[in-house]
Amino acid sequence: MTLLHAVLLLGIISLSFAADPAIRWCTVSIHEQQKCNDLKSKMATDYPEFSCIRKESHESCVNAIKSDQADATTLDGGDIYKGGLLPSRLKPIAAENITGESCYYAVAVVKKSSSITINNLKGKKSCHTGLGKSAGWIIPIGTIVQRTRDEWNREDPIEKFVEKFFSSSCVPGAGSQFPGLCKLCKGSGANKCQRSHHEPYYDYSGAFQCLKDDAGEVAFVKHTTVPAAERQNYKLLCLDGTTQPINNYKACHWAKVPAHAVVVRSRNVDDAKNDAIWRFLSLAQKRFGPHTQGQFKLFSSGTYQRKDLMFKDATEELIHLPKETDYLLYLGTNYANALKYIRKETGTSSNTLRWCTIGDPERRKCDTWTAVNCVGGTNAEDCIKQIMSGVADAVSLDGGQVYVGGKCGLVPVMAEYYNKGDRSPCRTRSNIIPSYYAVAVVKNPQATWESLRGKKSCHTGVGRTAGWNVPMGFLIKNNKIRACDVYNSTYFSDSCAPGADKTLHPHLCSLCIGTGKTLHSENKCDANSNERYFSYSGAFRCLAEAGDVAFVKHITIIENTFPLGQLDWNRNLQSSDYRLLCKDGTTAPIVNYETCNLAMVPAHAVMTRPNMKQQVLELLKNEQLKHGREGSEKTTFNMFDSATFSGKDLLFKDSTQCLIDVTATDYKGFLGQSYIATLEGLHSCKTPELLEACSFVTC
Repeated sequence: MTLLHAVLLLGIISLSFAADPAIRWCTVSIHEQQKCNDLKSKMATDYPEFSCIRKESHESCVNAIKSDQADATTLDGGDIYKGGLLPSRLKPIAAENITGESCYYAVAVVKKSSSITINNLKGKKSCHTGLGKSAGWIIPIGTIVQRTRDEWNREDPIEKFVEKFFSSSCVPGAGSQFPGLCKLCKGSGANKCQRSHHEPYYDYSGAFQCLKDDAGEVAFVKHTTVPAAERQNYKLLCLDGTTQPINNYKACHWAKVPAHAVVVRSRNVDDAKNDAIWRFLSLAQKRFGPHTQGQFKLFSSGTYQRKDLMFKDATEELIHLPKETDYLLYLGTNYANALKYIRKETGTSSNTLRWCTIGDPERRKCDTWTAVNCVGGTNAEDCIKQIMSGVADAVSLDGGQVYVGGKCGLVPVMAEYYNKGDRSPCRTRSNIIPSYYAVAVVKNPQATWESLRGKKSCHTGVGRTAGWNVPMGFLIKNNKIRACDVYNSTYFSDSCAPGADKTLHPHLCSLCIGTGKTLHSENKCDANSNERYFSYSGAFRCLAEAGDVAFVKHITIIENTFPLGQLDWNRNLQSSDYRLLCKDGTTAPIVNYETCNLAMVPAHAVMTRPNMKQQVLELLKNEQLKHGREGSEKTTFNMFDSATFSGKDLLFKDSTQCLIDVTATDYKGFLGQSYIATLEGLHSCKTPELLEACSFVTC
């Protein structure tokens, strides 16, 4: 018995340590290391494996985390951007909440007696927090460049322009090749102008000290930098040429930028450790936050005679960010674009538009489309992220994915038009919003909604319009399932809903077959064409081979039965063997879709970034003249046909007659309030991770 107890005890101990993996926090100064070690001591009982790793700079910490020598640190927005770049992208998991929001104000501070305004900054002496930092470099320099656009020769480094604009500066990290940017710095020997705390004028407190010492005449910092006791001696420079008291930062600032954030590795293998890091931080701020008792404070550095150690002293709390938040989502489009501009990042060196493909068959079709370059995506959400980040430019999405893309800042450009009987919108500009019918298809003519309980269902994909959003919304509305049980409902015994989590919701993947080549295909339940039961034709194939009901669009049956079915699995199927299941529980012939459907819904649409809309529009208009339904060169490549590639609906739906302009300015106008209300109802209990990340408001 004693041996058994010992074994059990060892097992409990090992499980405890397994649940809380070692966490290595990266620090950038002696004082920060001291505070970190004090935190380690305070948290030793709950997190004995927490440790502090000292590096010389934030850049060194970024490299240490990427190379798995450390696990987490807190970074400024500029460093978050650099950390997010390849290789080994880092991502933010927690944001500092300052004055009630996860962002802060970048301001320009001068002494109260100064006559400086933004209009006469040229030739003055400047103090900066550090090269590439948000408030101290990216925002002020980006603003100045915009106001003096003709003065920067973009062939030259931005540092050369700044060196000429100001008479002298302290920009820690600028380097010896720009001596004017290091002239005001105070460090001695090799430490002078270092982008670390070895340089006394580094970071917020250092840049303010540079101004306070009269080394510089203006300091670019954040709104909380000037100590409350000294604010009467300083003022802010406003963008309109006036000045304001320090406390008026909300009316007088140069930009509102994302707060500092805790960054970690973004690999899936690090998910467990990242969760442990958040649990550690959550417990630490609960015990040592601003309103707790005791000498040690997580968001205070006064004990160490320094400021902003580990976290900004003005931090009120850390906010847990949605899992899918990456560096670009956190920083926001405007901030990222400003940073790219002064970093002279122009994206791809080619002017060729980059189309995002989903699955191998789609990639094969895309590779024959000579007008575009092809970028592989694992699913629609991945394509949305790639377009947001500038890796890809365009993709055609289902209405449910248009909603997510719109929430993430993308805009609809052209929509697929399906009405074969009236092709007039293909020839003349039209204000119509193309649509189709979402239908439920069954094999049993006696089927009812109640008789389907416990049967097998086939879906185009989780989050897609006809295959998920509309039928699930219908079942919820009619009290067949509850909104919060949509992923766990036992209404259907087995399903194939590509994109579902195979681990959390195995019954939603139990009918899926992946590539069909092996019993346990690694592509099983993938939301791309590597899963044979994916999308409209895939869901119908699932019905033909394994299911009792398929949720598709109204023309799916005709397209996948004799005589239009051209593939091995569908060429002998007869449309007369299938019926539509109506809302009232009766069935109808498949041609009666106008009266027997679950909803009329918006068509698929091509989505892109707002700044790419015109380029994508022009390309698609030109391409469908050549490769569209009546294109002059459709024999070499047909945009709306997938038979050559042994697939269906690749890149665009095969039933597309043409692409027509989307006159709506955003996703809301395109989708319509009724469909959006359906989506919001579905998401009331569980929001898709990417949608949650895109809906999180930073700045």
